[in-house]
Amino acid sequence: MGAGSSGRLGVLDAAELPPTFTADNMQYIALMAGGDGALRTAREAIEDSREAGRADLDALFPTSDDALIGITSSGRTPYVLGALQRAHELGLLTIGLVCVRPSAVRMERNCTVVVDPVTGPEVITGSTRMKAGTATKMALNMISTGVQIKLGKTYGNLMIDLNASNHKLVSRARRIIRTIAAEVGLPPSYASIFTDDEQLDAVIRRCDGSVKLALVVVVSGWGIDLCREALTRRGGVLRAVLDDVRFETVARVFKV
Repeated sequence: MGAGSSGRLGVLDAAELPPTFTADNMQYIALMAGGDGALRTAREAIEDSREAGRADLDALFPTSDDALIGITSSGRTPYVLGALQRAHELGLLTIGLVCVRPSAVRMERNCTVVVDPVTGPEVITGSTRMKAGTATKMALNMISTGVQIKLGKTYGNLMIDLNASNHKLVSRARRIIRTIAAEVGLPPSYASIFTDDEQLDAVIRRCDGSVKLALVVVVSGWGIDLCREALTRRGGVLRAVLDDVRFETVARVFKV
């Protein structure tokens, strides 16, 4: 949640999560002072209203299960301060992202965590879309990517929860599946996926474009429904499911 350049960077980061990690569109919601129209046409005055920040947050009916990242390079934008105060009152996890010390965000003590890289004076004084904006983008990338990693959306450095919805992503999906399959081994019936794009693409299509599900299918040799159940049981964490596959294979071979 933010205003001006800070708000636009928040919108950008939130917009990238669904295609990159197959995240639910309603799981990460970006609030911009002045609404979506302010993305293209600046509406500077609205950022001066603490009440607007509170109202925009309340409109989403947040609960204590939610979290709010308040982004303000200056550390004092009223719109963001009001939202952080309201979020704190409601028991949300609150994160303040600012680029100065000291800051009103830290002094008001409404944040569970304050991330405050000090970027120093801008080349053009006061133009925080420059150094502060770059630092903000990097910090948001680290926060959102870290969350996705903890949610099991990656395997090593591979984005296994992408959805193969265009030619570029289909090619990436093939590489990911083949890389991990080579690491963990394959049942003989699926060994040809290393050389046969059509066969691998057919598996991906049967899995509705889900790379993670297709991976479990080709590595385990199980049916799609069983693989989907295995992922659900393990909270979507691929590494845990692959451990189950290994155990099941060993148990079958040695009749444990």
